[in-house]
Amino acid sequence: MILAVIVGEAIWGFLVSLTNGLIVPALARVMGGDPQSPVYLGKGDFNLTGIFVSILELCLAGIVAVALNQWSRSGPARVRVKTVKVKTVAAKSSMPSIAPASVKPQPAIPPAAATPPPAASRPPATVSELAVALAASLAQPVEPQPKAVAPTKPAAPAKPEKPKKPHEVYYNIVGEPINPTEDDE
Repeated sequence: MILAVIVGEAIWGFLVSLTNGLIVPALARVMGGDPQSPVYLGKGDFNLTGIFVSILELCLAGIVAVALNQWSRSGPARVRVKTVKVKTVAAKSSMPSIAPASVKPQPAIPPAAATPPPAASRPPATVSELAVALAASLAQPVEPQPKAVAPTKPAAPAKPEKPKKPHEVYYNIVGEPINPTEDDE
């Protein structure tokens, strides 16, 4: 509505200026006439500055109309974001699964019988004590623990999931996600 008023006013001003500054003086020159006659149209002087000003007003009104039209049509910048689901690949059936060895329960120590750890079990304080502790731990043989192997079952072929429509996320001009179902108030 505002655009129509601005452009309409500029067009009307241009037509009035064209009529008063060019058409009426041209008719006065063609018709001649007596200055005492009621149909006398004037001396016939053209008003070129008034026509030029009305042309400039019309151009300026057109520029303002285009700018207002672009501004009114543009909303907050909305960015489409598509989420991508990554499908998991089933493990090969030839790979054996490794399960932890069974843990033996240890007897509970009554709180009265708990004693502070001996000096030998405290962490080494110097480099020489650390070296001795490392050498002692390397000298002890390590017993391999038996690995429990679970029976392998052939993997059932995975059914392809029906692709879902990606959820679209809209962001406002600040970059915060907005809910398109909420009413703008």
